[in-house]
Amino acid sequence: MKVKRIFMLLIVAIGLTTLMSTTCDKDDTDIPDTCDGIVTATVTGYIDQNFCFDNLNSYTYEPTNSITLWARETVTDIGFDIQINAVNNQQITPGTYNCGSGEPGFVEFIIEDGENANSDFYKSQSGTITITQASESIFKATFNVVAVGYYNNETTNFSGTVDFSGIVSK
Repeated sequence: MKVKRIFMLLIVAIGLTTLMSTTCDKDDTDIPDTCDGIVTATVTGYIDQNFCFDNLNSYTYEPTNSITLWARETVTDIGFDIQINAVNNQQITPGTYNCGSGEPGFVEFIIEDGENANSDFYKSQSGTITITQASESIFKATFNVVAVGYYNNETTNFSGTVDFSGIVSK
C-alpha cells in the first residue's frame, strides 16, 4: 500500500513539474502594456500591434485654419500624424470630425524603414477624430479610423487617444 501511495505521489509531482516548466505561447513584444506617451494607438488588420508615440515632433494650433500634431515612437521611429482642417471658415472646436477624402479630419500612420516589409504611409479613408480639448498647449482627442497603405494598398484599423499637455515653443 505504501509503495502504491509513493508511486502516485511521484506521478503527481512529475506531472506538476512538467506543467510548471512549460512555456506560454503568448507573443512577447517589447512594447509596454502602459503608455506614458502623447499618443496611444492600436493597429489591427494588415499590421497588428500596439504603439506608444512618446516623442512630439510638432504641434500647431491655428483653430481658424488647422490643428496638427506629429509624434514619433522613440523605440521604433514610427510616426503618427493627425490633422483637423477648418471648414467653411468655421473655427475648430471640441467635437467629432469625419476622416476621409474631402473630410476635415486626417490621420496618418507612417512606417519609414526601407528594410521593413510593412514600410508605408497608412492614410485614413474613413472614421472619426473626436476632440475633447484643444488650445495652444493642450490637445486631447480620440480617433478610430480605417487607414489604407499608400504603396501596398493594405487596410489597417487605427484607434487610440491623444493626450498632449505641454508647452510648445513658437
